[in-house]
Amino acid sequence: MKNYDVLIVGCGPAGATLANLLRIRGYSVAIFDRDKEVFKVPRAMMLDSESCRIYQELGIEERLEKNDARHATRHLIVDSNREHLLTLNYDLVEGQYGYPPMGMMIHQPGLERLLRDDFKLDEGVDAFLGYEVSDVDGTRNLAKLKARNIDTNEISEFTGQYIIGADGGQSLCRQYIGAKRIDMNYSRKWIVIDITVHDDALWHSILPQGEYRCGPDSAIVYVKGFHNHLRFDCEVTEEIAKTFNEDDARKLISEYIDISSIEFQRIAPYNFYAGMPEAWRKGRVFVAGDAAHRTPPFSGQGLNMGVRDSANLAFKLDLIFRGLANDTFLNTYEEERWENCRQVIEQAANSGELISTTSKLDQFKRSCVFFLGRIFPKAMVEKASKTSHRFPYIKGFIGDHTLSGHLMIQPHVLTHEGKRVLLDEVTGNGFTLIQIQADSGEAAEDITWFTDVLGGKTFIIGKDFRDFDGKLFDFFTKNDIKNVLVRPDRYIFSAGESASELTSQLRKDLSAYSPTATKENRK
Repeated sequence: MKNYDVLIVGCGPAGATLANLLRIRGYSVAIFDRDKEVFKVPRAMMLDSESCRIYQELGIEERLEKNDARHATRHLIVDSNREHLLTLNYDLVEGQYGYPPMGMMIHQPGLERLLRDDFKLDEGVDAFLGYEVSDVDGTRNLAKLKARNIDTNEISEFTGQYIIGADGGQSLCRQYIGAKRIDMNYSRKWIVIDITVHDDALWHSILPQGEYRCGPDSAIVYVKGFHNHLRFDCEVTEEIAKTFNEDDARKLISEYIDISSIEFQRIAPYNFYAGMPEAWRKGRVFVAGDAAHRTPPFSGQGLNMGVRDSANLAFKLDLIFRGLANDTFLNTYEEERWENCRQVIEQAANSGELISTTSKLDQFKRSCVFFLGRIFPKAMVEKASKTSHRFPYIKGFIGDHTLSGHLMIQPHVLTHEGKRVLLDEVTGNGFTLIQIQADSGEAAEDITWFTDVLGGKTFIIGKDFRDFDGKLFDFFTKNDIKNVLVRPDRYIFSAGESASELTSQLRKDLSAYSPTATKENRK
């Protein structure tokens, strides 16, 4: 039997993204999923700009845009009679991270197929699709799981250094961890309706935008997807949810479009819930994605939080497998991601409450906000477009500069050949030190460690690439810095005047997790 570096339970976006991030770093992965095929209709419909950036690293974002992605440009907010309240036009503001401020609308099945196709690019990922994981164990020197081949009923045992449970809302791995659930005061019953429009003329007449319909306990979210797919999410009472049927769905949809050519793909009740387990780890078993956090969909962050989990785990597992950190370093995964997710989820829950509140006072406050949004549309869009980026990491593996824990910007730069590219295409996927000028007369020992041991790369603006439109220079000037040290997941470790001091701080902080400095102390 083969011993893997990582066993991943669940081959949805979070699990498949992690598998590929580990694959490009040269590690062996076994990934398991009960379903052999990608789910045929989208469950998520948006990638924010940070997720786009992660898929840029994997070479997937550009391919996704060909058929299964477009810029997210406009959302409408209307009242219960579909009278206009506010338009959020995201073309009014420019994104800071290389992509539109609200990211991309996507066709999730297309994304998942690309992720699975890339498993075959080398021998790093073994995909066990059609396998149901029945047992996990993270208490020993190796993590173990048992999985049943659904076709043959044969049960096999697999071993690896770690198990990552990206196995959704009913997660077996979360049950294994057994942590207390933290509720975040949002639990509502909704009906999710996916339809296909067969009339192409009708399909092309529908604007590519989202619509939020505000109504007391009866909000409706309506989004145009891809390949003739439309999504309707409607809030209902528990009683209505029990009896809601196709006739009810047709009546609802007829308020929006001609229903003579539609076909239903899914009509399903969902409990939109906000909450997380108190802990994301037990021994060698972790959770990520929906297994680690559940959010209402109103900020479009469910899938995106899972993608960020994967990016965070990938570079930390890399440091452990390279012998540069011990097992306790993985505790920083939960330290960083838990609080960030809590804030994102609360933001989404507040948005859900806003569009369907029954409180007259809250409705009045909402009307005032929308009125101000109509007067100052750009300011409203700037606020609405901030998702995870408004919540930096506040503890974990970060330095002590005011920029520490914030996502690094990604402007366009010019290569030596004069090609205009995004910053990450030049800097690559490791630790990065970007300098506005080279340090002079300082000890280079820690910088040598940074490049030769850690594998980091250093870049000097103007020497290694040119700042295309001054945005990078403005960033350095605004924050009064000459150097910025960026982690592989694009979050800033620290920034300041001296490159030597930054690399020295990174070396010192990482040494606290040195395999020879402390004994392993798993939770």
